[in-house]
Amino acid sequence: MFNHIYDEGGVYIKNLSNTGDHLGISQYRFPLNYELVGRQFTISDGTGKHHLHFIRKGYMELDGRGREFEALKLEAATYFVRLGFDVAVVDLEQGLITLIQKDKYFYGRIEGSGEYDWRPGGGEHKDAGDEMVGTSVAWVLGCDRYVAQEFIKEGICRVSWSPLRAATNDHPCKATKIKGPLYLVDIKGWVPYHTCAPILTERVIMLQDYDHLLAVGCVMGGGMIPIMVSGYARFFEDDNIVKRPDGTFIYLDAEE
Repeated sequence: MFNHIYDEGGVYIKNLSNTGDHLGISQYRFPLNYELVGRQFTISDGTGKHHLHFIRKGYMELDGRGREFEALKLEAATYFVRLGFDVAVVDLEQGLITLIQKDKYFYGRIEGSGEYDWRPGGGEHKDAGDEMVGTSVAWVLGCDRYVAQEFIKEGICRVSWSPLRAATNDHPCKATKIKGPLYLVDIKGWVPYHTCAPILTERVIMLQDYDHLLAVGCVMGGGMIPIMVSGYARFFEDDNIVKRPDGTFIYLDAEE
């Protein structure tokens, strides 16, 4: 679907993007989204507050301190945002923002604008507990570049990176239920040599949609600038299935 090879004897030459040599795991990354520019939000969890102000393309302030930002839009009103070395999920449908600063999670509700005033009993972002257990999926991030994830028990995800499918490692993880089929997955751990992931990788944070089988996120570690990624779901066993958090199976090779 993504690989187009043109007739080398005609006007076009072979499409070099088939190799992903220059883009690597960010090859399939969605275009950066700037719909949040010009907007600002104060979020509260009932005990503390943060203020996010998206001032211009690529620049925002968090609690008055400037930093770069990149945003990817996963669905109609939900954004995965990298704030320097921190991360936020902006959920305008529910008026919620989850902010991750290093290892600290802040589940905030947008307040002070009328539309998103604090509404007790409304939707919430929350720890997913063991909902992800049993989920098996591979996220294809570029040509022959993927990360396979199997959530074997609460707080542990078995991970492998292409092309070393058999080189699995069990890493600590945290899953947050955003809404419906959307989960925010935070996995910490190293990667083997000779895989598609940067050797400095220490953490992968992804917003995963198990209805559309799409994901966005970032790969970070070792002081490198986090790499924004997007991917589609696939599993590389003989039956080529994805097992979703609700326990249902998607047969990706099915005709219907």
